[in-house]
Amino acid sequence: MLTRSTQTMSMPTNSPSLGTITMRIDPHVCYALNDGADQIELLRATSNAALDMIALTGIGSIKSFDAIQRDYDKLILLEKAGILSAPDGVRLTLHRELRTRSTILPGFTATSSDGLLITALFPAETTTISIETILQHLGIDGTDGTTKTAAGVICALINAANGIAVAHPTSAGDVTLVKALIAAGQLHAIDRAIDGIDNICVLGGSGATDIESIGAGFSEVTLTAPTFEALRELVLAHNHTAIRFISTPVRRWALHQLLQATTDAHIIQMSEAKPADAAAHIAALANIGGGVLLVGSENGVVSGVKSKDKALSAILKAAESITPIPDLTTEAVAYDQATIIRVEVRGDTPPYITADGRVLVRHDLQTRVATPAELRLLCQPSRNDGADLDLPRSGVSIVSTQRRGGIWHYEVRDLRTTAGVTRDRAQGLWDYAIERHETLRDGSANLDEIKWHGQIGLWRAYIQGGRPKYDLVHRDSMGVIDHIFYGVSDWGLGTQWQHLIQTYAPQLAVDTVTFDEEAGTPAAAPTSTPVVTQSAQPPVMPAAHFPAFQGERRPRWRGRGAITRIWRDESQTPFFDLLLKTKAESTDDGSEIQEYHGVSRDQLNQAWLDLINVNKPRTGIEVVETVQDDQGDKRFIFRNLRNEEVSPHPWRMNDIEEGSIRQYAARMHLADQTFDEESIRWWGNIGYMRPMRRQVDLVYRDENGVDHIFYAARRDELIGEWHDLLAEYDDIVE
Repeated sequence: MLTRSTQTMSMPTNSPSLGTITMRIDPHVCYALNDGADQIELLRATSNAALDMIALTGIGSIKSFDAIQRDYDKLILLEKAGILSAPDGVRLTLHRELRTRSTILPGFTATSSDGLLITALFPAETTTISIETILQHLGIDGTDGTTKTAAGVICALINAANGIAVAHPTSAGDVTLVKALIAAGQLHAIDRAIDGIDNICVLGGSGATDIESIGAGFSEVTLTAPTFEALRELVLAHNHTAIRFISTPVRRWALHQLLQATTDAHIIQMSEAKPADAAAHIAALANIGGGVLLVGSENGVVSGVKSKDKALSAILKAAESITPIPDLTTEAVAYDQATIIRVEVRGDTPPYITADGRVLVRHDLQTRVATPAELRLLCQPSRNDGADLDLPRSGVSIVSTQRRGGIWHYEVRDLRTTAGVTRDRAQGLWDYAIERHETLRDGSANLDEIKWHGQIGLWRAYIQGGRPKYDLVHRDSMGVIDHIFYGVSDWGLGTQWQHLIQTYAPQLAVDTVTFDEEAGTPAAAPTSTPVVTQSAQPPVMPAAHFPAFQGERRPRWRGRGAITRIWRDESQTPFFDLLLKTKAESTDDGSEIQEYHGVSRDQLNQAWLDLINVNKPRTGIEVVETVQDDQGDKRFIFRNLRNEEVSPHPWRMNDIEEGSIRQYAARMHLADQTFDEESIRWWGNIGYMRPMRRQVDLVYRDENGVDHIFYAARRDELIGEWHDLLAEYDDIVE
């Protein structure tokens, strides 16, 4: 960490947050330690999940926290008395080691008389008896956590005990109640972001009721110190920008589900990390759009790996033998007293070829060489918008159609590609998919039924076998439907697909469909004939000349401090123009504003730097670097802001798809080498330009005075300062 020199000006206490430490916190662990349960396993699970802090918030009880604390105190007492046995000594050592990695907070979960679920978090040093006193006052006996006390009173008791109350609203009535509690100053945190509730901290957790679920969801928090007091100070200050809730669909808490998925071609189990076998499986998974390789198990039976480091090394060596090298995420997971290596494989640029020249795919749960038809599909270029399509992991897709002898033949893709399928041969989900596809061909399909969210859409929702299924679609940047997935379940769907279904499924009529189905995974294959939607969006590539756009500069405030501008002198040294409100009687609001022009960076304390440093948006694309090849052509390296992935190789302009976001970013990047600051609407050191109906180009000038431009950022996906930037200029498009 760099040491800043002493600042020449002081900041008031309510100035920008002094957060310097990022911590991973799971504030909602409901796991109950039963009699005889091993407290060490809970501590170890917390450490394995890389959590810095957890709160044991049992339902109307603090028994789990009390059990861990009693076990630790007993071992300490035995050690002091000199009668600590060898096994107990090992146990105490583990206690101490794990406690240095993670802080355990006491707490409880209760349901108010209003029906609102509330989680209480307290400092680690809080005594058990003080929390039990609160529970007794609420009339909670540790059974179901319900009380006849109103939510406002519960929050008041928690706040009085220097705790944090976190509400879990689940209904419209809960949301109304939460708004009232916030307005009354009684509630300062909720467990998830909710439309209409702004400027409050979202402190979400896993809600774990078993060991495997700990850390399934957690909050990444920037604090001034690794303490509960710092967390509470941040929450009370409503510094919501310093907290980010993270929940991933496949983590260690779902490993047992992966182990049971023995009929899914996208999940492979192998007992040992043999490089040759691992390379074949990784290449095959990459060629079918991605999947998960579990090393240390076979047919659901866990054997574990002997050496985690050797297994990881073998897996990475196997991946490096594949051309191109696929994108992997590896994780060593503790499970049933063994260690399993989970390898998540992504396949963005097929075909992937093994060292011996083979192109492998998955067929009938086996890894085998691709057929000529499959190889053709793998080599077929995509017509997407330049961004990666997060494919569903179930359903079927019609790859191609051909009419021979007056009969239509279909190439159907689920777990495998099957060519020459006719309507009379198709059964179950295949028959359903072909029937739906034929309505597209004969023009009877009503595409106005599709509920669009950007480039993905929900066409139909129905019940099959007692489970909800969906027909999902994707369209390219020209508004052309290029992928249709029939009979998709909600398992394994990415965040965008899940948001689409949660938003629009309630608006659709839900039918019941009866047929036998074998779940599968569609390939990233285009429809045989592109279908143009009536509500097609215009191409993402804008016109050569944008409408006149008036730039402006406004200060961006946080507390009493504001950043107005960052500029560099001839030596490229950054300087800062700042504003500071001070108490005075000369203005209507009892304050006056002092201007500080040309402040050097070494004069800034951490509070000012926290104001200046803004998180990147989660949408758009950034040109990270341009290089020149041997032929003198410029090549571009991109960063996808949605997933922070950087191009594995530089792109030539001629290789970028016409009309794609990458092409737009490359062209605008060349034009922006000498962009006019006066054409940007600045809000401190962030700004925007070239506003369009659905997207906008964002500008961020960092503490070094270096500009970062985020092209084609979607308006509806902007949050935090970036959303507030557009709101500042009244440029929110409904």
